[in-house]
Amino acid sequence: MKAPIIRQATVADCGQIAELFHHTVMRTNIRDYTLAQVRAWAEDAPNPVKWKERQRKRTTFVWEEGGRILGFAEYEANGHVDAVYVGADSQKRGIATRLLAEIEQLARAQGVVRLVSEVSITARHCFEKNGYVALESQDVTYASSQFRNYKMEKRLLTASDSIC
Repeated sequence: MKAPIIRQATVADCGQIAELFHHTVMRTNIRDYTLAQVRAWAEDAPNPVKWKERQRKRTTFVWEEGGRILGFAEYEANGHVDAVYVGADSQKRGIATRLLAEIEQLARAQGVVRLVSEVSITARHCFEKNGYVALESQDVTYASSQFRNYKMEKRLLTASDSIC
């Protein structure tokens, strides 16, 4: 089996990304949200067209093993981390950590000094382990359902910052 790689997503990946998103929300996020909430969040079925449109506005990194995408993360040039998902059967392997590191590397190269994200209850611990701090909890409405999430940030060190 080929070694895992992280690469930028292509339009050809949208089907796998849509499947991974849908199944991760339905299998993993159900631990912290109601069935009605995850159904609203994940929609009735995977939607590759939605992910194709999202790629036009974001940089998407994927973790690929043996031709299968096991995780992905989206980044906007303003420092917004929009989505980080790892398949339910591939969690606890450091995939999200590696994807976030890839985003940080790109953000630093672009001169971004602060990353922000709206993070689910399920993902909060992962983001905290990767140096993000919760600024506030918020209740947001999506597809007529109310969700609790956390606005989080991570300050990135720059060359001028001193390290003791």
